[in-house]
Amino acid sequence: MTEPIAAAELAELQGLVSRLGELTRHVTERELGAEVSDEQIADVLYAAARLFSAKQDRVGKIAWPIREDALNATETVVLVTALLDAADVNLFDMAIWYRRAV
Repeated sequence: MTEPIAAAELAELQGLVSRLGELTRHVTERELGAEVSDEQIADVLYAAARLFSAKQDRVGKIAWPIREDALNATETVVLVTALLDAADVNLFDMAIWYRRAV
């Protein structure tokens, strides 16, 4: 991939992420979360997980870039539990992966 294409794609991704954040705020503020399809939510989660994993694989273990006010404890535990269940990973398995050398 040539540099101009990569830069354009990264700029496009930045715009999409910003717009997604705006739309998500509007949907949640209006309590319309139940109207969003399971597939749409899954696609967003898959994309975010793949980007995070790809970056961490490329640059080494990084701190999760979540602002303190971005997710509350309930939102965090609900997401983590759903991800673990979906991947059929138990807490013991997660502990092994958490300790893996990066």
